[in-house]
Amino acid sequence: MASDRELLIPVGHDLGVLHADNGDERRQQVRVGVEVAELGDREFAVWLLAHGMDDADRPTRESLRERAGKLGLDGVDEAVERFLTDGLLVAVDPEEDAAVEFAREHQLFPLLHGLGPDPEQPWMQTVGMLNQPIAQVSNALYDVWAWAQLAPELWTGCQDAAMVARQVGVTSPEETEARQVLSGVLGQVHGLLCVRAAYFDRRRIR
Repeated sequence: MASDRELLIPVGHDLGVLHADNGDERRQQVRVGVEVAELGDREFAVWLLAHGMDDADRPTRESLRERAGKLGLDGVDEAVERFLTDGLLVAVDPEEDAAVEFAREHQLFPLLHGLGPDPEQPWMQTVGMLNQPIAQVSNALYDVWAWAQLAPELWTGCQDAAMVARQVGVTSPEETEARQVLSGVLGQVHGLLCVRAAYFDRRRIR
């Protein structure tokens, strides 16, 4: 049964538009693993909404349905269920055991640059382009995001970040306990997804 605490997490990397030879039809391409899904514009809009609109947006089934309705999108529930079946979306409660399962099956990939501490709020880290901060995140999320591409899956990335935090003398459980690191990552990651600072993909089989 779906929980109202389950966040919708988009999986895949959008590759742009594929136009038919006759130019009358176009499909939006999203790569997940080695497979490429082709979505119509309305389906693609629903998938995009699952990334969040800003760093305060944590999309759930209900909030996505409401926002899509305001934009005049129909067929939202059907699209969400299809994406959940196909793996383009995953519904995850950051506090439940299924969150660890998600983290073991998916990998986080950074797309922008790490810019280090915010000069005005040094307890927060910034992400963006050269001298152009786009997102502001916690230390724990920043550490996982910055090294995520080197971890075989998100769960290992959280474990590694927690281990390093302990080694350098950090005492906050939010940074030193892998399970709490994961909860924080999943609860805040839409702030990176919505500005295309990162994306989730299926875990690579090595």
